[in-house]
Amino acid sequence: LRNCDVPHGITLARCKFDGLIVAMDAHIVGILFLSGSHLLEGLHADRLQCDSSVFLREDFRSLGSVRLMSAQIGGDLDCADGKFECKTGNALLADGAVVKGNVVLHKKFKATGEVRFTHAEIGGNLDCSDGQFARKEGAALTAVGAVVRGSVFLRDQFRATSTVWLSGAQIGGHLECSGGKFESKKSPSLAAESAVIKGNVILTQQFKATGEVWFLKAQIGGGLDCRGGRFALTCRAALDLQTAIIQTGFHLSDVGAPVSIDATYAQIGALSDELNAWAKGSTLDGLVYKSLAGTAPTNAATRIKWLKLQRDQDLGEDEAKQRFRPQPWKQLQKVLLEMGHDADAREVGVAYEDQLRKADRIGQITDARKAKNIFPVVRRQCSRGLHWVFGFLAGYGYRPIRLFMSLVGVWLFCALVYWWLALPPYNALGPTAPLVFQNAAYAACTEENKGNWMLCKSLPAEYTTFSPLAYSLDILLPLVDLGQEKHWGPLIPTPQRHFVVELFSFSPAHWVRLLNWFEILYGWIASLLFVAIVSGISRRSETEK
Repeated sequence: LRNCDVPHGITLARCKFDGLIVAMDAHIVGILFLSGSHLLEGLHADRLQCDSSVFLREDFRSLGSVRLMSAQIGGDLDCADGKFECKTGNALLADGAVVKGNVVLHKKFKATGEVRFTHAEIGGNLDCSDGQFARKEGAALTAVGAVVRGSVFLRDQFRATSTVWLSGAQIGGHLECSGGKFESKKSPSLAAESAVIKGNVILTQQFKATGEVWFLKAQIGGGLDCRGGRFALTCRAALDLQTAIIQTGFHLSDVGAPVSIDATYAQIGALSDELNAWAKGSTLDGLVYKSLAGTAPTNAATRIKWLKLQRDQDLGEDEAKQRFRPQPWKQLQKVLLEMGHDADAREVGVAYEDQLRKADRIGQITDARKAKNIFPVVRRQCSRGLHWVFGFLAGYGYRPIRLFMSLVGVWLFCALVYWWLALPPYNALGPTAPLVFQNAAYAACTEENKGNWMLCKSLPAEYTTFSPLAYSLDILLPLVDLGQEKHWGPLIPTPQRHFVVELFSFSPAHWVRLLNWFEILYGWIASLLFVAIVSGISRRSETEK
């Protein structure tokens, strides 16, 4: 039928052809009906123009290659229940074909060679439900660069023993693989990198892939649903979502075994997942998502465990320090804040600061030449120490109540010590006014209670009474004057001649002085931290407005 014009359709049902059927460049006004026929050497119909449908179904069998390259089919290409058993080459080759209707490869369709629709245009659906695509090496089904106006169905009992290539394909509907078996022995099992899918991608209901599943650089207009799917256990990235864009949601739950996922720089509308669905070694660097949806855990403890599943946490200590990525921590904190989980966001912030110090990012020396210089090293260690102190006292600014409670603790503890050391037999505190010691009327205070000024009855009532609580608070709070520090102080003995002896003198009055110094320093540090925390909160509030 080469170069022939057939004014009507061709019906050759249940026929047996011992030779090759050639219909290259033929024009058939009606249908091409070969259902039930057996072709021993195949069909070559490149550039065939068929104004209606092509039927190769119902026990159709071809032992040679069926070629429809650049063919134009006005209706459907229906191969349901057909057997394409080409032992060498392509079982069905339709590169560049234009099919205005559906391509039907279901109902026990079986191909033992590659089925190709590279750069083909399909006006309806590409339906491979229940189809069997067997090939030992290479690709089982290829639709690279194909344009499918409808959906692609690789579902139900679909089975492919080699790679299914959908790279660069444009799918106007859904890509549904629920219940499909992708059993490629060599990775990947399903490759849809750079594909544009306007609907949903459905990998549910015991979907199974023994190799990697690629959606890197893919654009998915709906969601990616992996609930109930089964993915490879030995792959570095069983599900590759690098730089993929998923407009609505990514659902990951009930997957049986944890899935290793590479979500580097992926963009997701909403993340709905389970912690145990993520395998250790997954990659989250650059992942952006707008919210945690469905039953996804939002508590900080679970989400911190999730972040610690990342690949850099699974490396040696030195390599983990080099590969630590802050973005996943900041992204989670941002999402929790926007969702109103402020307490959990603060917990994530605290954990993030701990990870920064663990990764040796505090006071980091970026210039290798300065690493051997003593001054940058000392500065780095001081920065790490101050960072630790900030975390211990105020939770890096996320827990200001802790700082307040520490102030209260220091105040009460020091007040108790002052009260204890002011009583006999220590008598370590006394008036600071010189007139009190110079006035003979108060000399009895050096003898009463063995020289205790706090309980001296001869001391005039107008002189400020010693209060351990007020005295401790007066020393602790800078810029606050309660009158206690002016009128009372430690009774320090005359200094020793030698500095070393004086340095190691620990009389009760010396302990009071040391406690004074500690309170003064701690009060200033805590006050400055409070100011820094409050100003930081104010700046964040203004930014949010």
